[in-house]
Amino acid sequence: MSSALLALLLVLPWAAVALEPAAAPPEPLDGTCPAGDRSCAGASATATGKYYWANQKGDLNRTGLSAHAVPFDLRRQAPAWRWTDPEPGVIRATPLIDDRLNLYMSTINGRVIKLSPEGSVLWTYRSKYGVQPSVPALMDGLLFGNTEKGWIYALDMETGEEVWAVQASNGTASDTASMFAASGVVVAATMMPVEGRQEAFQTNNALVALSSRDGAHKWTHLMTGYNIYNFQGASPGDGTMVFMDSSGGVYRLNLETGAMLWESGIADRQASFFTTAAAVVGPNDVVYCVSNYGKHHDGDNGIVHAYNLSDGQPLWRTNVTLHAMQAVAIGRLAGSEGLSVVFGIGTNPGYPMLFRMIYRGFYAFPGIFWLLALTSGCFCCRRWRRRGSSCIVSGCSLIPMIVLVFLCYLAFMLSLHFLNIQLKNQPGWQFGLQLFAVPPSPQRIVALDAATGAERWRHELPAFAATACAGDDDELLPRMISLHRNEGLGHPICLPDSFSQAVIGGDGTAYVGYQDGRLFALRDVDGDGELRGDGEVSDFQFEHGFQASQAIAPGMLAVVPCGGGLWVWKSA
Repeated sequence: MSSALLALLLVLPWAAVALEPAAAPPEPLDGTCPAGDRSCAGASATATGKYYWANQKGDLNRTGLSAHAVPFDLRRQAPAWRWTDPEPGVIRATPLIDDRLNLYMSTINGRVIKLSPEGSVLWTYRSKYGVQPSVPALMDGLLFGNTEKGWIYALDMETGEEVWAVQASNGTASDTASMFAASGVVVAATMMPVEGRQEAFQTNNALVALSSRDGAHKWTHLMTGYNIYNFQGASPGDGTMVFMDSSGGVYRLNLETGAMLWESGIADRQASFFTTAAAVVGPNDVVYCVSNYGKHHDGDNGIVHAYNLSDGQPLWRTNVTLHAMQAVAIGRLAGSEGLSVVFGIGTNPGYPMLFRMIYRGFYAFPGIFWLLALTSGCFCCRRWRRRGSSCIVSGCSLIPMIVLVFLCYLAFMLSLHFLNIQLKNQPGWQFGLQLFAVPPSPQRIVALDAATGAERWRHELPAFAATACAGDDDELLPRMISLHRNEGLGHPICLPDSFSQAVIGGDGTAYVGYQDGRLFALRDVDGDGELRGDGEVSDFQFEHGFQASQAIAPGMLAVVPCGGGLWVWKSA
């Protein structure tokens, strides 16, 4: 307990503000979905025709679609192997899979780890440029990543050696942006100084494009009036890139020059509208966006909106009634004709209870703390004066009393923290006071017709009532201790979205990670619009929330919870 207390005291200011490869597998298909190629729906999800899962969501379109079927009931079939991180920390990045079924893991505290198909560590790269919150990308034998200090780098996929590194800006926000790599161009979101720009928290406001060969600067796109959160560029493979801002605007740029081809999206959006979602380019020449119409706390205002890829003209828009904080996957789902989009909706989880207590005790309600210290000091001094001693002589001055009250409050917070963990992060034990809890929020996974936005099916989940995602309370102190030992390199909490981005297997099963620690596998086999029974709904509990989407390759499903390492299932 003493080491945990020491770590908490040291990190408190920050906390208040954040082997040989297996035999060669079968040749991958060229799964990049070019504009107009509707037969691409169901192709292998690769980014360059070379790697099975080269990006977040697999292909450059970000469809999340794979041609390969993988295990459905993860509870009945044990994982083939599991890699456990020897350094307690947070992992938000999707695992990437190359053409030999090797996997690449990126951690927040600055490491990239390459593992063989059997789970042996082949090499580890440790960044010299600080925390790396983004999801890397693979292209042409290189892995591309970036860091919070504004550095973009390239690693040799075979050796893990650094090929080049360029500081593109003075800083990059800590959200889970994704690297984009195509046609010899690498694009990353970052922060650029703008005169008069003031933000409540730091967010990316620019895109920087570099040459994949040597990191030479190609162009910079500076946002005007809006920000970028969880950047995820998507491309139909024609030398252009589509992306969405955090307010629901969508853009298409020329990759070589950075010139804007069109801007569309919610015409009357405001900068205060916010989502953590992104745009996806479907194999049907349609761009699918997910955002919220209105401020984050205005109510349940999530929408899905679709646009023509060629000119950005709106096609349809559907209100999904809950907060929409995650991008869709698109493909053919089991039991449905044509293309569908599938995603989770519901309010994102919050901070661990200990963070809430720190904030409310020292920042939101500082007067209470100082009043307690002052009252205690005056009371003590009065008693000592009755004995003929001054406050200074007795040692009962205000400063020692402030320290005493601080230590007592700290002990009180730690006691509630461990009680909260023992009671499974449920707010009911607070006797209805809801001092540090949040109201229960409805959550569901939905599938829509990609052509019209009409609902195909939905899977309702119990309202989420915990203060934080699974794992963030339990692992907070160990992560803070690790953070102290690593000289502040990393994040002590995952703070993910309510759902990971869905992915779709070759048999039409949708896989979606959830904030309570469960990974769902869903398929409407009989096409009746209802999911029920063990043949249509399966889940596996990882005890950690999810930010990373899953990765699929021939006979392989790779899963990365926020703090649970890497789990790999293989087809029997």
